[in-house]
Amino acid sequence: MSYSVCDISIYPIKSIKGISLPSSPVNLDGLWGDRRYMITKPNGDFITGREYPTLTLLVASLLREERWQLTHPAASSPLTLNPETFSKDYQNVVIWENPVAAQYCSKEADQWLSEILNEDVKLVYFGHQSDRVTSRRPDKPVAFADGYPFLLTTRASLDELNQHCPEHIQMVQFRSNIVVEGSLPFEEDTWKRIKIGDVIFENVKPCERCIFTTVNPDTAERSKKGEPMKTLGKFRLIKKEGVLFGINLIAENSGTIQQGDRVEVLEYQDAPALEDRRIKPNES
Repeated sequence: MSYSVCDISIYPIKSIKGISLPSSPVNLDGLWGDRRYMITKPNGDFITGREYPTLTLLVASLLREERWQLTHPAASSPLTLNPETFSKDYQNVVIWENPVAAQYCSKEADQWLSEILNEDVKLVYFGHQSDRVTSRRPDKPVAFADGYPFLLTTRASLDELNQHCPEHIQMVQFRSNIVVEGSLPFEEDTWKRIKIGDVIFENVKPCERCIFTTVNPDTAERSKKGEPMKTLGKFRLIKKEGVLFGINLIAENSGTIQQGDRVEVLEYQDAPALEDRRIKPNES
């Protein structure tokens, strides 16, 4: 079969609206610009769209180089982020119980975001002195992504989900970095190592999904039916771990990927053993 990349996305601030790109540089710790910023509580604990769905309405637009302009429906004016003007101070923040030294941005950014979220928050940046590694592969770096620097999903898997789900689910609800087309549904489970452009990726583990997927990216409202988690739980359930959709990747080298790139499978593996509780046509 012939597989190719149909979308590449980054999320400059953890949990905000994604940006689709025609191409992207690949660094070992993620796509350029992906999840380099994170919002925290005053004590350093990170926050996400799981608890604050309105973050999915926050839009970042690239002005030039590493300067971003932020807008949100609840904000009266935009905010500009320029790393050259950030504080030189680094503060300890915590992401999934992992302490990270993060560069503090500015009081202006704190105030702008606090007004949107109606509580005191801070904005931090993954600066030059910041350091974090993945849990299963402590030799591989990662910025503020949940656990791994790259997340891949496929169109075929989304189509399969939507055949069974009572609500239409958008790919952006899964917040992937790379979307592939041309595969069979959930065939990506069997990909151990793949090559895209001049970059080789390794599939470290399947991605366990959470309540964040139930947030409508257009309205920031959660699904009243708990979708797509409810439907995924019927056929993508792995005992003691949760429901799976997509695969977490690490890069073996840096390079560039672009939409339309061929995806070459270099090595295969066994798919995880999942429990399928869907009602078959002959059982209904």
